[in-house]
Parts: sequence; C-alpha cells; structure tokens
Amino acid sequence: MVFVVAVTLGCAAEVALSPVTVTDSAGIRITLSQDVGATYAVVQPEPVVSLGGPNAEGPTQFYQVDRVILNRDELWVADGQSGELRVFNAEGSWLRTLGGRGDGPGEFLRIRLLGAFVGDSVAVWDQSSGRLTVYDALGTSERTVRLSAGDRALPRPWHVYPDGSVLGQVPEIRMAGAMAEGEIIPASVRLVRFDLDRGTQDDVAAAEGRLWLWTGRDQIPVPFTDNAVFALREGAVHLAAGPAFRLRVFEDGSVTRMYGVDREERAVTAAAREDYRDFIEEFYPQEQHAAYLSVLEHAATPSLLPAYTSVLAAADGTVWAGRYQPDTLWDVYGEEGELLGQVEMPGDFYPMSIRDGRVAGVWRDVLGVEHVRVYGLDR
Repeated sequence: MVFVVAVTLGCAAEVALSPVTVTDSAGIRITLSQDVGATYAVVQPEPVVSLGGPNAEGPTQFYQVDRVILNRDELWVADGQSGELRVFNAEGSWLRTLGGRGDGPGEFLRIRLLGAFVGDSVAVWDQSSGRLTVYDALGTSERTVRLSAGDRALPRPWHVYPDGSVLGQVPEIRMAGAMAEGEIIPASVRLVRFDLDRGTQDDVAAAEGRLWLWTGRDQIPVPFTDNAVFALREGAVHLAAGPAFRLRVFEDGSVTRMYGVDREERAVTAAAREDYRDFIEEFYPQEQHAAYLSVLEHAATPSLLPAYTSVLAAADGTVWAGRYQPDTLWDVYGEEGELLGQVEMPGDFYPMSIRDGRVAGVWRDVLGVEHVRVYGLDR
C-alpha cells in the first residue's frame, strides 16, 4: 500500500518548497522535493581565512591536504606530506602542530582526520599503522587504539559515531591472476561500523561503486562511473550513488528513508567527454593518456552522469550534496529530507566542513597549489 502526501516543510523565512512524501509498504519514507532552484545561502566572495600558497612557509605551507574541519572556534588541517595535524584559530593564526611523519607514537604515515570524537575531542587515523589517535581540545593525546580486523580486511575509517565507534569502508581485494585482460570489474562500496573496544565489525550500508577496466597490467577507471559518497549524521549514514538525485538513509544496516529532488538525470554529452579528456591530459602523465582515454569509447561507459560527487553533514543538521563535476552547485536538505535550496561554491574550491555559518575546505590556484580557505555564508 502506498500513501502520497503533499506537505510544506521549513519556515517561511527559509524556503517555500512543497515536497511529496511517500511511505511504501516496506515502511521506507521517500521525500521528493520540487526542483525550483531556490538559493539556500550565498558564499561570500572573499574568504574570511586564507592560508597557504606558493610563498607560504612553516605551518601554512600545505601539500596533499587530507581534510579540514571546523571544530568549535578552531580550524584543524591534516597535511598529508608532513603527517602533521595543524590547528589555527578562527582568524587563521597558527596555534599548535600535532603529530609528524613517522611510525612512532603520535606520528603518522598516511594521516586522515576523522573529526569530532566525543565532546570536543578529535580523532585522527593512520592507515599505514592501523592506529587511531584521539586528541582533546587542547591537543593532548588522550587515547591511542590500534585496530585489528582479524581475518577480515581492515576498514578505512571515514567518520566517527557519537558513541566513539568508527564508520569505515571495507576495501575490495582481487588477485591480478584471476582477472582477464580487457575485463570490466564492478566495484562496490561496503560500509561497516567498527567498535573500538570490542574490535567487531557490523555491516551498515552498501552500494555499487566505480567500474574498472583491467588492461592486463593496470586498472583504469571507466569514465563517468563513481564511488558512492556518504556522510554520517546522528548515527545514520546518508549515501548517494548513481545518476538519480537521491540519498538513502541507513540505520542499523537497513534503509529507513530516501530523499532527494525531482530532477532529470543528466546525459553524458560531448562537452562532458571533452571535459574528461582535458582532465586526463592535464593531471595524468603523458604515457598514461592513451590508456585512460581509450575507455571513453568503451561499451561500459554509461550514458548518464552520476548525480552527486560529495555529501557533507553540517553541524546544524542539514545535509549538503555536491553535484557531479564540473557543476559547482550543492543541494542542501533539511532534517526531514526536504530541499532547502542550493548553494554555489567558488570555482576550484572543495568544501570539507560546514559549521556556524562558515564553510571550510581546499582551494587550488592556477598552479595547482593548495590553499586552506574559510568562507562566510550569507542566508
């Protein structure tokens, strides 16, 4: 039995959209909003904080920034090359540096900043050592845990649950000898909840991932296929995958809700193919161009673009879904899955954290140099 109910959500000061909520016989609530193109917020033209650049030195010199988060009144930056966690105040002044490259206690080889742990603490993961370190608000290491998955593959942590357990993605491992040259390999995204104290893994979500072409020596990504993207909000995983502008909500391993916008799926156009070609030629070595571009004409290349390329959970409970590149628009959804409007991000800026009317992330200049930036949001 299916119920269709038209409702108006949100206050008049925010939005005047009329989403349609559907509850099917399986008990999954589906909220689809009209695509009216309303603006949720405007990013201020000039950043309130801008760190880094070709002439930067010391703690403001970045390379391979893993993640940036706004933690209360501070800006935390994980720098991949140095293995350092650098903390700045709200105005961008350097406060302290934690960690450093190495495999000893408090050091990192492949640093990943997970975010708030419990209270004001922050969790940092080292993929190489399988070690999770928790720092308090003052930067003191208060806990170190080495994860062990036993006979299973060790998940790659992405987010932290409110209770301190970790949301991780289980890697897929295939033997090269078991794959035939020219074979298309479908990947999947499988997410688990990892209990740090018990060392147990519980499946929480899954989706189809990117397609790969095995050349006999290398794996080449099939253009316009992408991994599922996801965010954690109050213990629920919000996941987007495929060409439809939809997000599925997973709780305790099952889909409980789905929401999105009633928008046509986008076709892979000649312009999209040309953009892909330009990307490969600009960022990949010359000797790899032929192999990567040959897949553009492969039968496995889809005719539709992925809908979303990133999902962020903001501190105020909204969920932000970034449209597949080269689009700079982000759809913003409220706590009930209703579309609140869109936000257009600055070009070449990749947002990573949204809190208290600010958005923080990485902007790359024409030379490809990374800058850590914070922009204000005008509602």
